[in-house]
Amino acid sequence: MSSEIPSQIRDYVDKAVLNSPSGSWSFTQGFLLGQLTVLLIVLAFVKFMLFENVQNPTKKRIPLIPPPTTPKTITIPPASAILTKTLYDPLHHAPESVDWLNVLLAQAIQQYRTEAQANNRLLRIVYEALNSGDQPDFVGPIEVTQLNLGEEYPMFNNARIRPSEQPGRMRVEVDCDFTDQITLGIDTHIFINWPKPKIAVLPISMVVSVVKFSATITLEIVNTHQSTSIATSALPDFALCFDVQSLIGSCSKLESVPKVTHILTSKLRNLFCEKFVYPNCYKFEIPDLLDAHKNNDEK
Repeated sequence: MSSEIPSQIRDYVDKAVLNSPSGSWSFTQGFLLGQLTVLLIVLAFVKFMLFENVQNPTKKRIPLIPPPTTPKTITIPPASAILTKTLYDPLHHAPESVDWLNVLLAQAIQQYRTEAQANNRLLRIVYEALNSGDQPDFVGPIEVTQLNLGEEYPMFNNARIRPSEQPGRMRVEVDCDFTDQITLGIDTHIFINWPKPKIAVLPISMVVSVVKFSATITLEIVNTHQSTSIATSALPDFALCFDVQSLIGSCSKLESVPKVTHILTSKLRNLFCEKFVYPNCYKFEIPDLLDAHKNNDEK
């Protein structure tokens, strides 16, 4: 679109001005001149405001974007930041009493003991556990003769926050003392399979009791790609005491043989160390609160 006035319109305006009487225009001429002026203004607006000149394009305005800022490097470990915000100083904070935890756990343990005694539920569970799986051919069926979960409760105290073995992490340490009689009694038979199978049978009765447990228990949050859990373990300086009573034989019975007691207690301690003593641990998985939404998104 050209910015010049068309020649026909320019000639018409010149004639109208030359032929008009000096001093004033007629009404018709004034009206036409006003309409022409409005038309020129509209044409100029359309040209310069709505259409872009392709031959001489104007520069596009680039919005001002703030320069990218360099991400700040976090020098404080997450655990240290949490300790700072919670006003906890591991070096100077005194160990805390956890009497409320002792009362809470005592109620839960008492509830489990009551449920275990109902209809001998726990007795059946232990019996199935001892007789399930692959049993050696020289061991007969195991019968549970005693099962006692005790009457006392574990006592926790001196809770404190300490650095974890993992860099930048913390863990809870709390002392635990438990003195009671948790008893399991069993009867079984040992078969002598030489020179031929089951040539002789050796009856064995045994009662094992946990009488004392003392250790420092640790609690730590463990994050993996699959899940988040609370790792619980006991520090190596623990005390675990057993009371073992054994009776071997039918006619000539051997009572509480020291060798049998030593072998059994060693096996139980080794099993405890493999499952629970640091760096080994028992993990309680924390449920993912967003798991339902995650499954829906995957679908």
